[in-house]
Amino acid sequence: MTKSETSYDEPFKRGHKKKKRKILRFFLIALFVLIILLGAVGGKAYFDLKSVINKAYVSPPTEMTSVSLKNKEAFTTAVLGISEIKGKEVLVSADMAAINPRLQQTTVINISTSALLPNHQSLGTLYNSGGAPAVIKEMEELLQVKTNKFVKIDFDQIGELVEAIGGLSLQNARAFNAQGYNFPQGTISLKNSTEVKAYLTLLNESDSKKLFARQQELVMATMTKLKNPQVIIGHFSQILAAFPKVFRMSFSFENFKALVVNYHGATRISKINIHSDKMEGQSGVTTISQANLDLAKIQFQESLK
Repeated sequence: MTKSETSYDEPFKRGHKKKKRKILRFFLIALFVLIILLGAVGGKAYFDLKSVINKAYVSPPTEMTSVSLKNKEAFTTAVLGISEIKGKEVLVSADMAAINPRLQQTTVINISTSALLPNHQSLGTLYNSGGAPAVIKEMEELLQVKTNKFVKIDFDQIGELVEAIGGLSLQNARAFNAQGYNFPQGTISLKNSTEVKAYLTLLNESDSKKLFARQQELVMATMTKLKNPQVIIGHFSQILAAFPKVFRMSFSFENFKALVVNYHGATRISKINIHSDKMEGQSGVTTISQANLDLAKIQFQESLK
């Protein structure tokens, strides 16, 4: 890549590592909301929920190892967050989760999409060339685990969920205009998907990192509001309608019923961090050493036992 070229990995550098962990928590909270609803509702609402989960279902992008949720087996889930930047679908985040009912814990490991791995490639570059199958295969090799389930989060559709929960307020770091909307610095309110789309507009070449920060701020604000039971009850049908637009997954309705019965205790989230280092002589480039990867790999494998 020459100096004049723009990397699609650029927004996702080391400075945003802590915020990226919120992305998987965002899905897990949405998942737990559906699990709670499944355990609490009956009649028509039950069948509405079944329809939504069926709509969200997709076949995994690559062959995955089967697991018995009815037998309470620990299992892994690859969670990939994507977004479109300048007409190109980009990998925003890559997480692997281990859900273990025996430990009553969900263990989350995030692998930077821009850091160079020991094979001198990044997950972002792999996604550009081979899509989700290439990324999942690489994550399996890095962690020495098999993937059982798959989730795709489409961040370009998050506005649908924001509108479904009645809008939200968040902190905007700097004032800007986009698509006919004015977003002043400070607390702003986003009420519908059109406003959210404008808020997440890539303003120019230098706006990549700021766009990523806005995206993460929106995720955290949405996640916070989804934790409110009154919001869930008051916007039940709207949340159900928005869910399959944002989340696509290889969990069937039967899987969800098994999660309600056997995995409801695994809501405690444990994080495993993979340390990355700056590459000497190359500004903004980070690497993950084999030694740091091995430490994280051992911890993650233990979380499945």
